[in-house]
Amino acid sequence: MAFSAPAGRTELAEINITPLVDVMLVLLVIFMVTAPMLSQPIDTILPQRTDRQVEQQPPNDLVLKVGLAGAYTLDDRPVTLATLRSLLEDARVSDPKTVLQVEAVDGAEYQELVSALAQAEASGIRSIVMRD
Repeated sequence: MAFSAPAGRTELAEINITPLVDVMLVLLVIFMVTAPMLSQPIDTILPQRTDRQVEQQPPNDLVLKVGLAGAYTLDDRPVTLATLRSLLEDARVSDPKTVLQVEAVDGAEYQELVSALAQAEASGIRSIVMRD
C-alpha cells in the first residue's frame, strides 16, 4: 500500500519563511532601539590604589578585674561600681573600638561579676571579652 498523489498533482515540500523573516525583523528593530538605552554610562567612584601602608592603631584594651567582696580594678587602678560606668563611657568616647577584658578571681561573687557586666553594657561598650 503506497500513498501517492492524485494524477497530475505533485506535492512540493517547501517551508514558508515569510513569518520567520517578519519575526526576525521585528526582533532586530527591538534590539536596535533598546541597545543605545542600555549602554548609558554609570556614574561610579572607583577606589584608587594607594602604595602606602595605612597604619591602623590597635583598639584600646581595658582590663577589668572583679575581686573578692566587690573589689574592682580597672587597668590595675581600684574603682567602685558607681565610677566604673563613667570611666568606661569616657574610654568608649575616646576610642569607639575599645575592648573590655573582664577577669574574675576565684571565689568572686557571681552577682558582683553580673553588676560589672551590666555597668559595662550600660556604658555603651560592645566588645566585652571574658578572660580566665
